Amino acid sequence: MGIKVLETAVVNQISAGEVVERPASAVKELVENSLDAGATDVTVEIEGGGLTLIRVTDNGQGMDKDDLAVSVSRHATSKLTSITDLFSLKSLGFRGEALPSIAAVSQIAIKSRRRESGHGYLLVCEAGTRQDIQVAGMPVGTIVEVRRLFANTPARLKFMRSATAEAQRIAHCVERLALSHPSVHFTLLLEGRIVLQASGNSLVDTAAAIYGAGAAKHLWAFSEVKGRHIALSGVLARPPFTRGNRAWQFFFLNGRCIEHRGLGFALDEAYRTLIPTKRFAVAAVHITMNPTEVDVNVHPAKTEVRFRDERAVISEAITLLRAKVAAMNKPSASILQPPHLPSAIMGDTPDALPPAQVSYLPNVPYRLVGQVMHSYLLFERDGKLVIVDQHAAHERIIFEELLQKRTLEVLNFAIPMTVDLGTAVVTEEHLATIASLGIVCEPFGGSTYVVRSIPAVYRGHFDEQTLRELLMDLSGDKTRFDAAESVAEALACRAAIKAHTKLSPAEMVELLDRLHATDRAVACPHGRPVEIEYTAEELFRLFHPSSR
Repeated sequence: MGIKVLETAVVNQISAGEVVERPASAVKELVENSLDAGATDVTVEIEGGGLTLIRVTDNGQGMDKDDLAVSVSRHATSKLTSITDLFSLKSLGFRGEALPSIAAVSQIAIKSRRRESGHGYLLVCEAGTRQDIQVAGMPVGTIVEVRRLFANTPARLKFMRSATAEAQRIAHCVERLALSHPSVHFTLLLEGRIVLQASGNSLVDTAAAIYGAGAAKHLWAFSEVKGRHIALSGVLARPPFTRGNRAWQFFFLNGRCIEHRGLGFALDEAYRTLIPTKRFAVAAVHITMNPTEVDVNVHPAKTEVRFRDERAVISEAITLLRAKVAAMNKPSASILQPPHLPSAIMGDTPDALPPAQVSYLPNVPYRLVGQVMHSYLLFERDGKLVIVDQHAAHERIIFEELLQKRTLEVLNFAIPMTVDLGTAVVTEEHLATIASLGIVCEPFGGSTYVVRSIPAVYRGHFDEQTLRELLMDLSGDKTRFDAAESVAEALACRAAIKAHTKLSPAEMVELLDRLHATDRAVACPHGRPVEIEYTAEELFRLFHPSSR
């Protein structure tokens, strides 16, 4: 068979296959055009999973008759002027193939009106054939209707999933677009039913609309924080609110939703020690950076990107996200007048114990109730009943205190401890890491080492096996961003009060005071919750199930 030039209709359908894979792809292209046109209100209506109807209505700047005529021509765009624009993209779309590609595989009607015009214009295309443009009455903006998508390409149509499955893909697509532009009012209708309505007021409101009303109380918004390479802003969920997958993790780069394994790793590191393993944080993070420092053209849909300096960007993202997660989990300041510290007093009786004299002043007032099962502490705070796991709480306290390098106290041995580490691999970096936590260990010849001090907060049994296990963990843990955290985590677990340990009232008070003075006191270093709480309403419902 000889080489020949394909017919225009065939070329258009091939192009359509590259740009419009399924209904969700068409929705994405149309909504991005609306956003690039400056729309502040976008409505998406779907029928038959997008195969029967896709209608996108916006209040953007609209098109005049000439623009409308050329909008369905291949390679026509208002978003590029030269080849250099490809490497500093500031718009969401640029290929100039979305509308002609959609038009090649559907029946499309475009109505558009500019603000300065007294009326709009209507353009209809069917299977790539354009009809004459007509005058149409309409508000300012653009309305695009796509009907019978892929009807003239049955080979592609048979690979579509059910209408429900395609509609779900569209919903996910619109969710990402709404989160990427939180100042835009979004409405999504499936089969005439409103399934998403984002107010356009703020990112946290949009996130609450997407994650659900029950998630709203767990969400925490943070304003832009700048680093050397990137700036971050967004919404984070407090540690108790997690997912079993990354479906509710969103990253946006210069307004475009992207996927990047390194950014997922950065978020994992920010929440490390706060959520359990195999659970994932919920977040919507906006990243802004110089467009010339990132390549968005490594994926046809531009969902994957490549940073010029990947290592620097991810490292900076970890640092910035960690700071914000720490700020989110700091207990709110409350006024508590010393010396009226909370105590184990159950009532105003002559035999009541005096308040415990402790060195930690909590910044959240509470009333201790007592210990149950020699494992859990009960107290009242802000009108709620709180149950604390004493081991998890003590783990978090020790972990945080070990990482406070500026105020970390050490216990120097009068007679240094000599240990034989055998074949354990010990590097100068390992020794420096444990030294930063108060464990000063020096070579003494061969496989023998001398331990001169340990952190004062560590009250557990410290021996040769303990040191060997810490060093083995350091040798085997290649993915941790902060090796010192790994050591602190292991030390905290060993030294913490165990379950089934009876505590005196003074010990309970000291533990709770230290917990309330600790940042990130929401989970143990392994991510297990430190406390659970019940409101008065929740307790009432437990005893009055008929009132639910």
